[in-house]
Amino acid sequence: MKIRFNQPETMSPDHDRGLLVQYSHAKRLGKSWRWYLIVLIVSLPLLYLLGLILWGEIAIEANGRIRVTNFVMRAPIDGHVQQILVRPLQSVVEGEPLAQLANTLLQEQHDRIQIEVSSLTKEKQKLLAQAGQSKLASLQLLKFSQEQKDFLHKRLRQYESLFQQGAATQAEIATIRSQYQAALENSALLQKVQYSAQNLTPEMLQITNHMNQRMSEFDNIRNQVEQLKFVAPTAGMVTEIFVQPGEYLGKGQPLMEIIFPNTVYIDAFIPPKYQDYAVVGQVAQVKFPNGEITKAKIIAVPGIVQKSTSDENGPLEIVRSAILAQMEFIDPVNNRLMNGMPVEIYFRGIMGEY
Repeated sequence: MKIRFNQPETMSPDHDRGLLVQYSHAKRLGKSWRWYLIVLIVSLPLLYLLGLILWGEIAIEANGRIRVTNFVMRAPIDGHVQQILVRPLQSVVEGEPLAQLANTLLQEQHDRIQIEVSSLTKEKQKLLAQAGQSKLASLQLLKFSQEQKDFLHKRLRQYESLFQQGAATQAEIATIRSQYQAALENSALLQKVQYSAQNLTPEMLQITNHMNQRMSEFDNIRNQVEQLKFVAPTAGMVTEIFVQPGEYLGKGQPLMEIIFPNTVYIDAFIPPKYQDYAVVGQVAQVKFPNGEITKAKIIAVPGIVQKSTSDENGPLEIVRSAILAQMEFIDPVNNRLMNGMPVEIYFRGIMGEY
């Protein structure tokens, strides 16, 4: 028996020699878009790389950080913290007391020299009063001497006139002349005494020099005592207090930190390849982490190239150098500005320069 396998081709697989065969549908429907999806997923890294290259050619971007001006108050001299009059995050006005230090040795020197200066002042006033009385008495004697001298001078002229007329003798003229000469010597002596009374006596000079020396020491110590009281240099906010009441602070050790929210700047780190944009007056867009966008301009370029921080680079990027530029805001900012807040700076976008 011969078996033949060359049966004619069936055009419809659902029909077999005139009978309808009930085939079930396939469990996985072959959709054409799934192949495109697979190709797209495989191509994503390449598309991302092309997008970065294209964005780097179009946009000029730099990193930046908000910098709020701060001031660390340090102890000018050694002392114990007596009082802390503020608390962290408290706003202060210019001249408001912040803290009080105490230095027992310095305060004792201040009080001792103050008592000594007060005693020297009283002694000087006493000597000045005595000198004033002596000056007044000598002035009265000098006035009387001047009057006596003028009187004897006139009387001598009268006797000389009478001698020429024969009404006076030479003995009388000689007597009057000797009295006039004694009046001149007495007047000169009183004038010398009056001049000495106007000037300081050696005792007065010694007291004055000693008092001037002690006053200089007292002013120096008083300035140091005044430095123990800390006041706010201008309006700001206390951000951190480093000590507690009763602690000892050495000279130069920090006491507290104050920031001044009214003076806010942006430290922009511009890549060296964009150095043409690191010029004073260059305007840029600043984008905050919450998406708010405002404008700022460069106000200073110190000419410093410094390394960017590690948190500004990606995990696989190396630490790069950048040009430091200081910027200030042009438009008002509704965002809360915090010291160290990272921002993104765009000097040019898709639409061109800002």
